[in-house]
Amino acid sequence: MDRSEKIILVLILLVAAALRIYNFWDFSLSNDELSALARLNFGSFRDLIMEGVRIDGHPPAAQVVLWYMTKWFGNSVFVVRLPFVLAGIASVYFMFRVAKEWISTSAGLLSSATFATLIFPVLYSRIARPYALGMLFALMAAFFWIRIVKEKHSLADYFLLALSLALCAYSHYFAAFVAAMLAISGTFLIKGRNLRNYLFALVGSFMLFLPYIPIFLHQLSLGGVGQWLGVPENDWLWRHIGYTLNESVFVLILVTGAGIAGFSLFKSKKSFLENGLPLLLFISPFLIGFAYSKYINPVLQNSTLLFSFPFLLIFIFSGWEDSKKGITKVVSIFLLLSISLSTVAEKNFFRTNHFGVFKELATYVSEWNSETKNNAVLIGDYNAPFYIDYYLNKLDSTQMSLYRVTDEKGMAKLKAIIDTSMADYLIYSWSTVNQAPEVEDIIRFHYPTEVKREKYFNSEVVMFGKGENPDADESFQFTKTEKWNLNPDKIFTDSLGFNRIVIDSESPYGPTFSADLETLRSEGVNTLVVLVEISQLSESSEVQMVYDQSNSSGGYAWESDQFYRQFSEGSPEWGVFHYDIRYDVDTLGTLKVYPWSPKGEVLQLSKMEIMFR
Repeated sequence: MDRSEKIILVLILLVAAALRIYNFWDFSLSNDELSALARLNFGSFRDLIMEGVRIDGHPPAAQVVLWYMTKWFGNSVFVVRLPFVLAGIASVYFMFRVAKEWISTSAGLLSSATFATLIFPVLYSRIARPYALGMLFALMAAFFWIRIVKEKHSLADYFLLALSLALCAYSHYFAAFVAAMLAISGTFLIKGRNLRNYLFALVGSFMLFLPYIPIFLHQLSLGGVGQWLGVPENDWLWRHIGYTLNESVFVLILVTGAGIAGFSLFKSKKSFLENGLPLLLFISPFLIGFAYSKYINPVLQNSTLLFSFPFLLIFIFSGWEDSKKGITKVVSIFLLLSISLSTVAEKNFFRTNHFGVFKELATYVSEWNSETKNNAVLIGDYNAPFYIDYYLNKLDSTQMSLYRVTDEKGMAKLKAIIDTSMADYLIYSWSTVNQAPEVEDIIRFHYPTEVKREKYFNSEVVMFGKGENPDADESFQFTKTEKWNLNPDKIFTDSLGFNRIVIDSESPYGPTFSADLETLRSEGVNTLVVLVEISQLSESSEVQMVYDQSNSSGGYAWESDQFYRQFSEGSPEWGVFHYDIRYDVDTLGTLKVYPWSPKGEVLQLSKMEIMFR
């Protein structure tokens, strides 16, 4: 490398450091980061592994780093994220070294300039998750591996390769897959005495990982993240590549144009090692992850392909040689500045919430609660209390009355709280939890006024106040009408003189409300909210509220909600169901809403009202 090339590399590293360091301690910890912090309260390393790592789906490297960092320096955001930021910066350096050894100095500068500035590697270098470590170890393994393959190595490279391959497996299982692909490829490319040493290195790597295999097998039995991650569509790879390039046409043209320019400027003979293998190393983890996600359990997401992403850049710039250094320097600086501009200005990276927030929600909850003079009931929906308390405890001693609303009995607990609450306000916040529209509908029956709301990516906080409830648009009057159908034989009057209707095995369908969809659309109705009051519901009830939409042309939509999600023994005997009307059904027809007891269990209904929105 000449002096100007070294200056460009230093500039690349400075830009990479700036993008990764800027304000990394100030934006909110993500749900996954807080989950990791919540699993650190162990007195011994063994307990950390067996109780904090074994139950998770990731290898231990990130958790071990966090355990020591927080044990020694506390759990501030700065301390928690610092090792991963440093790993992200080091990854840019190894990106240069890998591409330089594999292709040329020119490819190294172009690859590292791109890798330093794209949102994809920058984002995952700024959070305390396994990705930055896995990215660094995968690049280190690739560096020592290519030195051995190209016979530019020393004996130490074999030991460092063994260590790097093992660290990949200890950091993330997709990083381990990249390591395995490198290891297997090397057995076909390395010859003679070097192959013997190489095989010893692979055995050494396996021996380093051997103590963890029982835990690995247990984690493998846990499956993937299919409970919230969907099956990938057939165009997933193309959308992923777009994501890696900032989802920017400008960056796509810039990077691919620079890659094509290399193949056009330099007419050297192409080879599998330099041009084909990098593409194979990029595509293989995708193919395995895609097939596994399609046919076994969804695991494929953008972050899992971070470890193979550097090989895509090596492939793109594999046409560049060192014979026209002046052009390389200009293009490298142009890529560095242009992609930085896209990341910072075009995509507003530092002003965008990439994950659900907690810090901002805690700040609003604390401030709004103070504004009401602590005259608010605080309700949250979080995967664990620690996630929001991490920030609330830094602000004040505020505690929530309920931390989880959308679990099995959360809405029943919510109803019990607001039914007995004397507070004039309710502050509801949530982050990184799938929301049920019924939650706010339940709240609005006691706190109908929305005072203020703040929305973030996959998170929200809203203050409700007391006020006058709007009248129902349609109400069941225990009489058969054009809109209400029922079995009159099941109506009786209780000891207090109130009418009730029985739903049982003889009459499993309760009062049925019907409406013409064309009429509802002309009136601007998009949503139905159904209020019911019931009694005699068992804990194991399978009674459902059914939404049924159909027409004579075969258009059909149907969904149901289990009553047990909102009712439990001793909880208030009223519930709310929310349905968005499906105007996309082929032709409009009739909408029906009714309670249904599929197994004929007995239920008494005293009220059913419909509100249009």
